Amino acid sequence: MFTFIRKTGRAILNYISYFGSLGVTTIDAFKNIFSAKKSENIFKHIDLIGVRSFPLVGIISVFIGMVLVMETAYTLKRFGAEIYSGGIVSVSMIRELGPVFVAIIMAGRVGGSIAAEIGTMKITEQIDAMEILAVDPVAYLVSPRLLAGIISLPSLFLMSFFLAIAGAAIVGILLVNIPSGMFFYQTFRFIGIRDMIVGLVKSIVFAIVVIGVASHEGLRAVGGASGVGNAATTSVVVSFFLIILCNLILTGLFYFV
Repeated sequence: MFTFIRKTGRAILNYISYFGSLGVTTIDAFKNIFSAKKSENIFKHIDLIGVRSFPLVGIISVFIGMVLVMETAYTLKRFGAEIYSGGIVSVSMIRELGPVFVAIIMAGRVGGSIAAEIGTMKITEQIDAMEILAVDPVAYLVSPRLLAGIISLPSLFLMSFFLAIAGAAIVGILLVNIPSGMFFYQTFRFIGIRDMIVGLVKSIVFAIVVIGVASHEGLRAVGGASGVGNAATTSVVVSFFLIILCNLILTGLFYFV
């Protein structure tokens, strides 16, 4: 019994220590996010994080829109309400699915890469060299990536929303035989400015989570090549967990408080 309590207490303290250090790293990155001397790196990171992720996000968004219409129209057709399938797609994408799935793609594609890159620098003592030269590793490595993520992820979210609507329209109009005017009217009828703000806020929060976790894991990497691999894997897993948790909290705050 005492062994169980001791192990449980140790695990809780480890989690508190981990998320505390993660918060400190993220706050330190925010302090230097608009530093002028880092501005030349921002466009490079926007290209790596946002521009190169667009083809994957775009294709998946179109497919998600198609699948959602197929599923919802099949069910709603029993009640003669298949014209509302476009509205279900738009509400789902702008409030929940859009921000979450874009963030998950970013965590898998970009987060692991950032953790591995910074982790390699940590293992090869490049981080130590920066500190010796009085260069703040967080300001130099994390801040530009954080700003690029805050710019890129909301942009990808907006693009994914409209591409999902386009995919939904292809199936809804051509296969389900919903009149095009009625489909687009019902699609945009149920969403408002508040829903768009919710989606954008979630995207910004998720960008902070993904970049913060990935950078934090990279800076903590130890143990050679295996340490780099562990940092990348842990970055993806922790990002997934925090994305879902933050989505739950934000949805509750926006719609139930």
